[in-house]
Order: sequence, then structure tokens, then C-alpha cells
Amino acid sequence: MNENFEGIQRPIYHNLWVYWLMQLIALVLLPFEHIIASIIWLVAGVVQLYELYAMREVSDGMGRAWRTMLISLALTFGGLLMTLLALGSVLSVLLLFVTLAGLIVMMVADYYFFFALDELIIPRGYDYPLGRIRWCFWLSLIGGIVATIMVVFSPFMSVVVQIIMAAIILWLLWQYLQAVKAREEA
Repeated sequence: MNENFEGIQRPIYHNLWVYWLMQLIALVLLPFEHIIASIIWLVAGVVQLYELYAMREVSDGMGRAWRTMLISLALTFGGLLMTLLALGSVLSVLLLFVTLAGLIVMMVADYYFFFALDELIIPRGYDYPLGRIRWCFWLSLIGGIVATIMVVFSPFMSVVVQIIMAAIILWLLWQYLQAVKAREEA
């Protein structure tokens, strides 16, 4: 019980700010399909994983988010790397499904993360509306589905939808971040 109390009192502003910054970098790189952008996106993902690792003891939800994100990155990048190595064979198609599974697991990690942030509002006394930060997950899910459907009709509009949804998520996370900062500085 005392360990859980220490976790719930641990400051998270710095870790959350770095996490938000990596989200911003991912948003800026979203329209680019270049190997350098992919490498930077990979580094941003690893940094986000580290920040989740640092916040894992804050709540059970954060711990689940960290473990799920770790599995997701292993599946996604492991699947991509193995697909590149097996390029041209039937195995490469199967490995693409591993990568797709990693992306689905990443959505589950987002669920755990944003719902864990929402669960911290009342115990920590953040001045942020209960349930609003959960919209980051729902917008990500809706945006992903809409963008996937729209890519068939207009790849450009698909990217526009992704950018709009990512910008709204960043804005909601920024508001939450400011509530965390105000409470931790008080």
C-alpha cells in the first residue's frame, strides 16, 4: 500500500512533457516518407517508451501502457526488420502481419496510457475535466480508421486527416500537461 502511495505522488510533468515533445516530432514528420524521417520516428518511439518506463510505477494503467508499448515496438520494428531481410519471399508477407499486429498493440498501449492519465486527475487534484484526455485515444482510433478508408480515394486527404487528428490530440495533451505543471508547482 505504501509503495502505491509513493507512485501516485511521484511527479510526472517532465516525463509527460518529453512524451508530448516526441508526439510533436511525430506530427511534424507525418507527411514525410523518407528513411531519415522513419529513423527519427523510431528514435521518438524509443524515447516515448523510456518516458513510459519512468512513469510505470505511477499507476497500474501506466505500468500496463509501458509493457504494452514495449511489446508493440518489438513487434512493429522486429516485423519490419525481418520483412526487409525476407523481401521477395512468402515469409515477408507473413512478417508484414506481425508488423500490423504491432500497430494494433500500439493502439492498446495508447488506450492504457490515456485512460491511466484520466485516472490520475482526481487523486492528484489536476484542474482538468474528467474524461477529456480519453478523447486522445478515441480520436486516434477514429482518425486511423478514417485515414485508412480515405487512402483508397485520396492519399493526400488521408494524410490531412491524420495530421488534423494528431494536432487535436497534441492540443488535448498540452492542456493536460499544463494542469499537471500547475499542480506540481503548487
